[in-house]
Amino acid sequence: MKCALLLAAFGFVACASEAMPVKQPNVILIVVDTLRMDHTNLDGYERETTPFLAELVAEGAYSLQNVRASAPWTKPSVASILTGLDPREHGVLGHPDRLHSSNKTLAEIYHDAGYQTAAFQSNLLLSSVFGYDQGFDSYNEEFLAGHRESTGAGLNAAVAKWLDEERDPDRPFFLYIHHFEPHFDYLRSGEEWVADYDGPLTGAETMDQLIGATDKLRTAELRFLASRYDAEIQYQDQLLHELWGEFGQRGLQDDVLLAVTADHGEEFGEHGDISHQYKMYDELLHVPLVIRTGAGAARGLDPSACELGVSLKQLGATLLDLSGVKADFAGPSMAGVFVEFPVLSHSMLHDGSKEMRNVDMVFNGREKLIRIEGTSGQAEQLLYFDTVDDPQEKLDLSQASPERVRSLLNLLESTLARRAKEGPLDLKTESILLDEGTLQRMRDLGYF
Repeated sequence: MKCALLLAAFGFVACASEAMPVKQPNVILIVVDTLRMDHTNLDGYERETTPFLAELVAEGAYSLQNVRASAPWTKPSVASILTGLDPREHGVLGHPDRLHSSNKTLAEIYHDAGYQTAAFQSNLLLSSVFGYDQGFDSYNEEFLAGHRESTGAGLNAAVAKWLDEERDPDRPFFLYIHHFEPHFDYLRSGEEWVADYDGPLTGAETMDQLIGATDKLRTAELRFLASRYDAEIQYQDQLLHELWGEFGQRGLQDDVLLAVTADHGEEFGEHGDISHQYKMYDELLHVPLVIRTGAGAARGLDPSACELGVSLKQLGATLLDLSGVKADFAGPSMAGVFVEFPVLSHSMLHDGSKEMRNVDMVFNGREKLIRIEGTSGQAEQLLYFDTVDDPQEKLDLSQASPERVRSLLNLLESTLARRAKEGPLDLKTESILLDEGTLQRMRDLGYF
C-alpha cells in the first residue's frame, strides 16, 4: 500500500509496502550539484524553482525533509554516497585525494548483482582520474562543466543515446547521473526576481572576484546572486523533467527506483561567506532527497518518524534494500526498520596558512554541534545550535548549554571511534598531482 507523505518537523512518515518485486527494478540515482533544500518547493520556498520535483512527491514519491550531506563540497560528499562511508572513513578529504580501490562502491555491488552500470557526470571533481568510475561499465564524462559552460542538455542526450544503443534489455540497470547546473557560474539571469537591481554586479564576475569582494557585498548584491542561483535551479528542474520524459518515452518509468538528491548547498552571506566548501551550516548541508520506489520496489521506506535526521551516506544502503539486492554495505538503510543514527559531516578548513584543520559536525535531528579543530596556539571551537527554534543557526548556545554540548561532543567522539574501529582495516588513501590546467579550472569554480 502506498500512502501520501506526512512532512513532519523532524523528518518524514511513510507507509511501508507489502508488495514483493517480480524482478529487480532498474535504479536511477541523480545527484544535482549545489542544491540547497530551502530553495526548493519541497520546503515551502516562495519562488517556483522545482515544480517537477514537487510533482513527483504529489504523485506518491517520498520527500525526506531532514537530510544532511556528509560534506559541504562535492568530492567527499559524493564519495560518501557511493561508499556508504563517512569522509574520515573513505579518505577523500582534499582536492588531490583519489577514491581508493579498497573502497567498495555502490556501482560495484550492483554490477556484482547482475546490473548493467553506467554513469553520466558533469563535475570536474568527479573525474575518473579521482577514481569515481569504480564499478561502472561505462563512465561518461564528456560533458564536464566548468566556467561559463552549461552541459545539462548534452548530458540528458547522452543518457537517451545510452538507453537506445547500449542498454541491455535482458539486465536491470543502475544509472548514476550528476547534473551541474545550479553550481556557479550562474548563467541564467533570474531577472524576474531582481528586475529592480541597479548595483555593480553584472553576472560576469568570477567566483574568485566575488569571494575577494565578499565584505563589500550588500544585501542587494547577495539577493542578485541568489536570484541567479534560483534561475539555475529552475532550469535544472526542467532538465530533470525532460530526462524523466526520456525514460517515459521508452516505457521505463513504472518499475524504476528513482532517487534525486544533491551533494551540498550554497551560501549567500548567511554566515559571512558565499559559495561553499568547509562550513557546516544548513545552507550547505541540508539537501533534498526524493525517492520514488516504483512498481518493482522490494518494500517502502520506514513508517516511523525519522526524528534523528538522515545522512546521505545511508542512501546507497537504502537503494540496495529497496531494490532487493542483498549486500554488505554501510548504512543503515532507511527501509525496513529504521535504526537511530547520529548524522556526521566533515570538511577541512584552510586558515590561510599551510595548516589544514578538521571541521566535524554531529546532528541528532534537531540539535547540531560543530567542532573546529584548534591549532598549536589556538583552542578548538565548539558551536551548538537548536535547528528547530533557530533554523537560520544565528544563535550559538554553546556557552549557555554546556551539558548539551558535552553530550553531543561525546556522541561525536564515540561515533567517530566506533566507525574507525568497525571500518575496513585495509583502507588506504591516495592523492594525485593536479596539473595547472585542472587547478585553474577549480579556481574558476570557486575552490582554493
